[in-house]
Amino acid sequence: MKIVGTAQEYNRKDNRIEVPAFISIEGKIYRALDLGLGGFRIGDYDGELMPGMEFLVDGLGLNQDDIIAVRIDCTVARRLGNQLGAGFVELDSQSYDVIDALMMRKKKFFEKMKNR
Repeated sequence: MKIVGTAQEYNRKDNRIEVPAFISIEGKIYRALDLGLGGFRIGDYDGELMPGMEFLVDGLGLNQDDIIAVRIDCTVARRLGNQLGAGFVELDSQSYDVIDALMMRKKKFFEKMKNR
């Protein structure tokens, strides 16, 4: 696990870490480049979102096959080519728990959620 965004120039309130995670936006799944309680960055994004636009994350997971449904309002912070950086507007308790489990690699959490 590597912490990113700790340098002064990032000006980020919450540090992000590079963890294998998958994020669903409008039903399309992207691999996270980094993730934190304040937001995330994805690569290979080919959609229409641009800085300042709001959108909804509808799922998070450890892998593409086991995405847990969430509803997180987000705002695009930056777009550099096919990379998209976004911040979470507000996290409910379930979304917070899912992100925490992703960051800490808590596989049992995802197994429990899958069995619900």
